[in-house]
Amino acid sequence: MTAPTWFGEFSAKGRTLRGWWALLYAGVAAFFAGWYMYTSGFGIESTESNRGFYLLFTSVLVFLLYPARKGAPAHRPSLFDLVMCAAAVVSVGYWMDQYISYAMFRVSAPNTWDLTMGAICIVVMLETTRRVLGPALLVLGLIFLVQLYYGQWLPGKLSHPGLTVERIIEFTYSTQEAIFGVITATFATFVFPFMVFGAFLERSGAGRFFMDLATALTGRWRGGPAKIATMTSALFGSISGSSVANVVSTGAFTIPLMKRIGFRPHVAGGIEAIASTGGQFMPPIMGAGVFILATLTESSYLGIAVMNIIPATLFFIFVLLMVDLEAVRTGMKGMSREETPDLWPVLKRGWHFFIPLIVIVGLLFNGYSPEVGAFWGSVSALVLSWLRKETRMGPRDIVSGLIGGAHANTAAGAAIGTLGIIIGGIVLSGLGLKFSAVLVDFSGGMLLLAALLVMLISVIIGMGSSTTGSYIILSVVAAPALIKLGVPTIAAHLVVFYAACLSNITPPVCVSAFAAAAIAGSDPIRTGVAALKYGAMLVLLPFSFIYAPGILLYGTWWDIVHATAGHLVGLTALAMALQGCTFVTERMGLAPRLVLFAASVLLLFPAHWWVDAGGLVLFAAGLALALGLPVPRAPRSSSTSQNAHRDRRI
Repeated sequence: MTAPTWFGEFSAKGRTLRGWWALLYAGVAAFFAGWYMYTSGFGIESTESNRGFYLLFTSVLVFLLYPARKGAPAHRPSLFDLVMCAAAVVSVGYWMDQYISYAMFRVSAPNTWDLTMGAICIVVMLETTRRVLGPALLVLGLIFLVQLYYGQWLPGKLSHPGLTVERIIEFTYSTQEAIFGVITATFATFVFPFMVFGAFLERSGAGRFFMDLATALTGRWRGGPAKIATMTSALFGSISGSSVANVVSTGAFTIPLMKRIGFRPHVAGGIEAIASTGGQFMPPIMGAGVFILATLTESSYLGIAVMNIIPATLFFIFVLLMVDLEAVRTGMKGMSREETPDLWPVLKRGWHFFIPLIVIVGLLFNGYSPEVGAFWGSVSALVLSWLRKETRMGPRDIVSGLIGGAHANTAAGAAIGTLGIIIGGIVLSGLGLKFSAVLVDFSGGMLLLAALLVMLISVIIGMGSSTTGSYIILSVVAAPALIKLGVPTIAAHLVVFYAACLSNITPPVCVSAFAAAAIAGSDPIRTGVAALKYGAMLVLLPFSFIYAPGILLYGTWWDIVHATAGHLVGLTALAMALQGCTFVTERMGLAPRLVLFAASVLLLFPAHWWVDAGGLVLFAAGLALALGLPVPRAPRSSSTSQNAHRDRRI
């Protein structure tokens, strides 16, 4: 007797589950997603079950699908994998069962079972992270655990007396401050339901519609496929919130198209990588980051999303301008009329796919929580799929959507337990405030230097980690330093969040660029460098949040309009300076590029009105030089004019 195969097979890092093992994986995944969709719509059973089940099911799915080492069984889990599954169930199940008893009777006096299960759970969480994300985050987690014990050896202000092993295990496991803390709660309550919503929307036909819509809007423009990649990633990325997921889903279509019309492989991969990275901060959903950010800043999810409308729009405008200028510089054309669908038939066929997004935004505006929006958004996607015969979701499609949401969660969810360990190590030792004090002292109180250091630290910590993971760490150790130097709380966290996004495309470890390079058949480092060039605005936007907060809707209407208009002109100047051409000329010399770059600096970081005026003058001068137009010169003295007149007469 063979297992049913309609759900397909599941692959990751050298293992492909088939048959009964695939059925087991699918069953666990479907129950996992179904449980959290139920709690999203009808309320959680308890805090312990909400947080515990998320980590338990995530770890079980990881141990079933991801092998522990090279040479492990390729089509089934090994005995060690099954032992780790049992360890996850027992240790997390014990916490769920005993937490109330511990909180009432055993705080600061854990028993032997508490400590034993705590040690097992810590190992389980670290191993879950290692299998999916590699050793980088695992090592970081171990460092923050070890520093709790050897705190007296830390340098300067970072030192502390050190803690016992029992106290470290108790705080990390038994409380709701570390492994089962706010990060786990946020993912279980908000993020995971939206992953399931994204899977439902994809299976209802929305993914194909968004691709067709982008093709109809931009396909015939010069460099059209690259603009399709940008727009599709903006639309799809707002739903999924994962840059790597965006790359592998949209890039499989857009990267070959870009290569076909003349984009070099590493450029095509770089454009897809940076466009997919931008999807993580594209409203209305913004993936996991916005939920964590809203939780840590105690702000409303909707307010954070609204504040990001202008920055995200500016970012994608810049990417589109860079693509257009690349097409001008290399003489590329768009797709043929036969290859591009007409806009109105596309809209007529799929306009209803916007309704689930409208449902979510409408519920948020009416005061409902995000998880309720995810629930009803998923329900609306299911109902609307029945408008057309070819997109109707039957029972199998529903189950596939649940499995797809849980399967997509393994990449992000695998980090959550270890991130909880790291946050627990920071909180228990007080490293967050200490590190912020060190950062402020090192920068000498200079906000610009502090921001530069935060950007550098973000890129380093982000290597090998997810955007969400690096943001969570930096929100504790770096954002307080910016707040101490006068940056508004939300703006400081957005600086850190955008900087964490930057690590996705910053060599040498750039996960989005690596994924795009695999599809494009290009060198990953060259692909990362190209992504960094096309995403130069991502490097500058965190500084804009500090020096031009109007783009975050701070200040008066004039402040907002002024900052936005300045950025539009500034990013245009920057794009032309980086690409070395204008929208009507294929080449420009070094002088106009330098002038335009200087104009972009003045316009993107306004200090006074005369700085803006200077930027506009330089922008006009740079364009004039690039187009070969006469540039006004300073008037010469009367004697010089007379001598020149006499020379001409002679």
